[in-house]
Amino acid sequence: MAISPGVSQGKSLILGFGSDALSDDGLPVRLVHDLKSSLNPDKFDFETSPIGGLELLELLKGYEKAILIDSQLTGRRNPGEISVFTPENFEETFHLSSQHDLSFHDALRLSKEMEIPFPSEIQIIAIEIVENKRLSFEFSEEIKVKYLAIFERVNSILSRRDN
Repeated sequence: MAISPGVSQGKSLILGFGSDALSDDGLPVRLVHDLKSSLNPDKFDFETSPIGGLELLELLKGYEKAILIDSQLTGRRNPGEISVFTPENFEETFHLSSQHDLSFHDALRLSKEMEIPFPSEIQIIAIEIVENKRLSFEFSEEIKVKYLAIFERVNSILSRRDN
């Protein structure tokens, strides 16, 4: 498989979605920033994006493995609760599911149709949040007090991949 320019062969991509200006929506962005200092940079590339959809084709191109971190507001889980999905059992998240752009599954399908080198292994880490529309660089209180536990759990999930 040809590797895209700037993509390191053998590395997995950790990609966080969200905007740090929209309260809890910035949780994945902050996690990716903090994970840079705790995971092996020889094994992972770290990126963030405010959007998914069609942008996924370019962001994931050339990687063999990708870990996508996004937020959810399902109302079925407690704030800070983490769910791990694969493309086969994926539940909608804010940035990987869009009414105005390609959905996650549409991006996967399109990458195959266009023969874009896309990861053969994708894991989605979704974190239940409280809010995503309030303009603030601060998390909601519920997420703020749970941030360290959320970080440690995500770090643990990814550290297992690091070996």
